[in-house]
Amino acid sequence: MMDLKGHTLFAPKAWLRGHLTNNVRFSIDSDGKLSAIEAGVEPKDGDVKLENKLVLPGFINAHSHAFHKQMRGSSGIGSKSKTNFWKWRNSMYQIVENITFEKLYQYCCETFKEMLMAGITTVGEFHYVHHGKDRFDLDEAVIKAAEDTGIRLVLIETLYCRGGFNDEPLQAAQKRFSSELSEFQDQVEHLIDLVQDKPNVTIAVAAHSLRAVDPNTVRELWRWAKELNLAFHIHIEEQPKEIEDCLEALGSTPNEVVLRQNPDLNELWTMVHCTYTNKSIMAKLASARANICVCPLTEGFLGDGIPDLSENDQVCLGTDCNNRLSFVEEMRWLAYCQNMVKNKRNHAGLDAVQLLKIATENGAKSLALEKKVGELAVGMAADLVALDLSTPTFASLKEGDCPVDAWVFGGGNSDISQVVVSGITTYERK
Repeated sequence: MMDLKGHTLFAPKAWLRGHLTNNVRFSIDSDGKLSAIEAGVEPKDGDVKLENKLVLPGFINAHSHAFHKQMRGSSGIGSKSKTNFWKWRNSMYQIVENITFEKLYQYCCETFKEMLMAGITTVGEFHYVHHGKDRFDLDEAVIKAAEDTGIRLVLIETLYCRGGFNDEPLQAAQKRFSSELSEFQDQVEHLIDLVQDKPNVTIAVAAHSLRAVDPNTVRELWRWAKELNLAFHIHIEEQPKEIEDCLEALGSTPNEVVLRQNPDLNELWTMVHCTYTNKSIMAKLASARANICVCPLTEGFLGDGIPDLSENDQVCLGTDCNNRLSFVEEMRWLAYCQNMVKNKRNHAGLDAVQLLKIATENGAKSLALEKKVGELAVGMAADLVALDLSTPTFASLKEGDCPVDAWVFGGGNSDISQVVVSGITTYERK
């Protein structure tokens, strides 16, 4: 990994504060932060020249289950039944039934390396596979994998208590996920202490879902997380069966229950999926400034559905099951799905500029990292992606055409030539 700390980069084009900017120098300090940015200037002797490159902020993946990538190649599982998601889920559990520290570390390393190749510089790992030989020993496998691959990690430590809305017992594999609230809180506090000297690792918390955590415990966990100012995530309303089961058990939809139990819900919350959430509830979530994490490639792969989005929603992106790792595909399919459902273009304002903002700034907000990453600005981490403007993706561009628009709607991972996290080159195309 090339260390660029203490160096200055020069790029002919860069994306600064929502605008394409020419001839930019980025100075990186010894802590891997951007200490100076100059635009409209010539390179100086000693600059690291990113010739014919466009520099973007690093992409922020707000929702991942790294080990799910091990399901790649098994796409036919459950495809012949309307219960396909649930059959897929049960097959996924088999991967972790006999999981070890070494296996989970390997799975995470493989996934994190592939994320870096896709320009993802920060990942929010929604982690619930806690117990191997010892209680919570697998948590540190994820941290070690992130450190060894160089990706920035938000470990979203996830509470999992039960097997369904009626307190059904856990399946054998699910017992690796489970803990009581007090034990879970002790582990989160331990992890916060553990990462104090790891600048590229932070901790968030999640209630896995209302299936897995009862509403009163969700409320108690949120109150505690709020005191610690931790980002708080939850899977919610991804599948019709989840809503049907919740209505039968609690008389309300999952989001209705969460909003009623947590009137202080705010921007620290991220609701993952909201695939079947109605417009009135989406409006309430937007009013509360909650984040909505959409995972288009996974939701398409599993046949989940398409959420009903508007321009008011605070949307971010996740790769979820990681079957296909391309953040630019997540961006454009977020727009394409909305356009198809609404039978119009640019629904919810999802043009290239907005999609790039969703992939960077909005992701940072979801992970409570907006003061550290998400844009190229002085004081922020030097997390960046360099696109090679000499590839066929950009060959037909004319004067006045926008290369960001060209890439978001026409490019791919193959256009990415270099990825930097905290001033360290973590991926360079050979």
